[in-house]
Amino acid sequence: MLYKFTPTLDIAEKVSTGIFRFYELTKYIKMEDEVGRSDPEECSVSFPTKEYEEFPDKLPIGSFRGIEFKCISTGNNEEHIRQYFVFCMSTEMDKKAIGDSRYIVELYRDNFDLFMQLLNEPFDDSANPEGHQFFSHGEVKYYNIHNHPKPFIGNRWREVFVKHSDFNYQNEYRAAFFASDHFFDRISGNPMVIEKKIFDQNKEPMSFNLELYVQSGIDDEGWRYIELDISGFAANISPEQSNITELVAEIT
Repeated sequence: MLYKFTPTLDIAEKVSTGIFRFYELTKYIKMEDEVGRSDPEECSVSFPTKEYEEFPDKLPIGSFRGIEFKCISTGNNEEHIRQYFVFCMSTEMDKKAIGDSRYIVELYRDNFDLFMQLLNEPFDDSANPEGHQFFSHGEVKYYNIHNHPKPFIGNRWREVFVKHSDFNYQNEYRAAFFASDHFFDRISGNPMVIEKKIFDQNKEPMSFNLELYVQSGIDDEGWRYIELDISGFAANISPEQSNITELVAEIT
């Protein structure tokens, strides 16, 4: 089970019906907050001063033209990072994950397996030697100077699934799009639609199809997003929406 933390009931209800909004990763780099959403080191591997000053010999070694050097930080430019759009959840129902959340929506991991199958199917990986994926999902892996992340060579998609262990209390699980500006502009106001016939256990066609809509937009604060909508199909499959739990504020 996965848990989506939201600040409002309106957002929680949309998620529970099958509407998922993926925000551009640059939002979480540039925003200023004190509740756990902001991380200026997103999509990079960076060791804080307190670590590399105390354990300089534990820094990873890089090389260029035969000259070795120690790496304190490696990352990507904004043009690359802005192609990522993420939907963040947690593997634990722990309100410490995001400080200002009031509601938790329960979600199943197989939802994202289905999205990955449908969304990656039309895309050809033969011209993708770096190993990007249009859609991916998985647990965030936490690293520190004693436990370096695995190299991303040939699996570049994993770069959006690593964070420093300072954030390990979040037990984060992510789903992510890696989408070009061209794709973002193309589905703005003109959703990408994936529709497939489905069959029951007797191999008879169902009275409804599997429909997935993907569109883009910009919210009131100027942040770009990609929205994935499978609410129609979800309602046909089951009248019950995903469970929503309201967090009770602690009295101190």
